[in-house]
Amino acid sequence: MTQLPLRNVRVLELTHIVAGPAAGIILGDLGADVIKIEPPDALDPGRMGTGRNGSYFYLNRNKRHIVLDLKNEEALAVFYRLACSADVFVENMGPGVTDRLGIGYGELSRRNPRIIYCSVKGYLSGPYEDRSSMDEMAQMMSGLAFMTGPLGRPLRAGASITDLGAATFGVVGILAALLERQSTGKGQFITSGLFETALFYVGQHMAQSQFSGQPSRPMAERDRHSPGGYPAYDLFECAGGRQVFIAAFNFGQWKKLCEVLGLQDFSTHPDLKDVASVGKARPWTMPRLEETIRTLDAKTLVAQLSAQGVPATVVNTPESVLDETHVHAPRRLLNVGAGEKSLSVPTLPFESDDYQFSVRHDPTVRPGSDTREVLAEAGYSPDEIERLLQTGAAKVL
Repeated sequence: MTQLPLRNVRVLELTHIVAGPAAGIILGDLGADVIKIEPPDALDPGRMGTGRNGSYFYLNRNKRHIVLDLKNEEALAVFYRLACSADVFVENMGPGVTDRLGIGYGELSRRNPRIIYCSVKGYLSGPYEDRSSMDEMAQMMSGLAFMTGPLGRPLRAGASITDLGAATFGVVGILAALLERQSTGKGQFITSGLFETALFYVGQHMAQSQFSGQPSRPMAERDRHSPGGYPAYDLFECAGGRQVFIAAFNFGQWKKLCEVLGLQDFSTHPDLKDVASVGKARPWTMPRLEETIRTLDAKTLVAQLSAQGVPATVVNTPESVLDETHVHAPRRLLNVGAGEKSLSVPTLPFESDDYQFSVRHDPTVRPGSDTREVLAEAGYSPDEIERLLQTGAAKVL
C-alpha cells in the first residue's frame, strides 16, 4: 500500500451541519491535512451543526480541530497566516458571510493566488444565488421529493443525499482544480449547489418526460398490478413481516424466480412466454407471488434467489444493515472514536488497489483540541500561542 493521494494537500475547513463537513471528510480520508475551524461557541446548544452527536462524529474524522474567533482581528490574522500555506479552503456559510468576515475568495486569492476556494451553497449563480437553502428545500424545489413520495405528499429521501452529493461534486471540482494548478500555478473559485445537485439527480426524469410527452409519476404511485414493466420489481412481505425487494428484469430471471418459489405452472404457462406477456399478466400473477412469498423466510429466500442470479435483498434499517455479512467484509467499515464510544461507520464508497482508508484522527469531543499544535506549525511561539488563548482570539474548549 502506498501513501494516500492527497497527503501533500492542506485544507482549511470552515463548515457546519452536513454538506461542508462531508467535503472535508472526503478530502481527509484521501490523505489531506484538514484543519477544521470552529467558533468559540461551538458547543452552544443554540448553534446548529456543531453539537457532538452521531452525525458530527460520522462527518468529522481525519481532521484536526482549532477554535478561532474570526470576528477578532488577531484571530483573523491567524487565519490569514494559515490560508497563505493552504491549498484548499472549504466553507458552507450562509450567503455573504465569508465576505463580511474578510475571508472571501477575493481576499484569500490576493494573499495566496494558488488557493482553491470551494463554497458549498444553496444555489449556483443566477437569480437565487443569494438565497439560503438546505437539503430538504433542494429536494422539494427540484422535483426530487415529488418523485419520492406518494402523489400529493412529496417526501425527502431518508438521507441527506443533496448535502452529500453537493459535497462530492465540490470535491470533484477541487480535484480538477488541483490538477489544473499543476500547469497554471493558479487557484480557482469552485462553487457547488444543493439545488443543482438535486436537479442533476432528477435529470433522468426531466429528460424522460420531455422525450415521452407524458408527465412524471412518483415512484410510490407506480401500481404493481399495472401492465408492462419488468416481470418483478417489487417489495414483498415474508414470514414474520420482514420485507424483501425482488428485481427480475428479464424473462430468464422470471423463470428462475418461479422455480425458486415452486410456481412451475408459471414457468410453463402459455400466456407467460416473454417479458411483455408477464408484464400484462401481473394482475393475476402478483397475488400468487405475494401469497407464496409471505410464507418464506426473508434471508433464506434472498440467498436462494441470489444463487440463481435473481437480484434480491432484504429491506434493512440503519441498524439491521450492520447484520449483513458484506458490511463486515474488509474495507467496508471504519471504527471511529466518539468520546467514550466507538462507532462503526462506512468508508468512502470506492476502493483502490494502491491504498486503503483508515482513521488517522478521531473527531474531537473538545473544540480546539489541536489549536496549540496548528498554531505552532504556523510559526507562533509558545508565548504567542498563550497570549492568543488568553485574549480569546484562539481557544481550546
